[in-house]
Amino acid sequence: MSRVRLAQVVRELPRRAHDLSRKEVESSQRWRMLEAITEVTAKAGYAEASVADVIALAGVSRKTFYEQFRDKEECFLTAYDVLSDQLVRALVGVGADVRAGTARRRAQMAAFLGALAKDPAAARVFMVDVLGAGPRALKRRERVNASFADAVLGDAVADPLRRAAIVGGVNNVVAGALIESRTADLRALAAPLSAFVEDALGRGK
Repeated sequence: MSRVRLAQVVRELPRRAHDLSRKEVESSQRWRMLEAITEVTAKAGYAEASVADVIALAGVSRKTFYEQFRDKEECFLTAYDVLSDQLVRALVGVGADVRAGTARRRAQMAAFLGALAKDPAAARVFMVDVLGAGPRALKRRERVNASFADAVLGDAVADPLRRAAIVGGVNNVVAGALIESRTADLRALAAPLSAFVEDALGRGK
């Protein structure tokens, strides 16, 4: 499994005197823990992931972990928020460069699947493991689904039920590919999923 990288930070802190500020040190530790919870969860599942696993992979002490996070759930939810924000911002960015309508939705679908394929561990956590991480995680997932719908569907469909059904259909197909370890097939799903969206909007051929 390739290492998850969520931010550009110092990854190996000097053991002796150094010029890094306390803020830089804490930022490095925080990002490494967020990346670690993502990797550990992708490998073992949320239920089996432990704080001990996270601190071992991140290379920090238990004291450092609890200085920044209340518990495993808070660390996981923070990582999920980061992943969500990065993906939604990417969709919005792609949309800004393409004319509204079918072409924009296709470009956004390709960008979404490409981002997931690029980082399989993060993709699994974002699409699959979040489902077993408890009520707070599911509420966050609902908000992300709404943001996804806003970014991709825009005002093409206003009915909340149809919007939820379209996003849910995309999610189910992508999650299935990740569960079956078909990460390499994700990009190939862009065309059929885009066609599905257009059909669901009543604009397919």
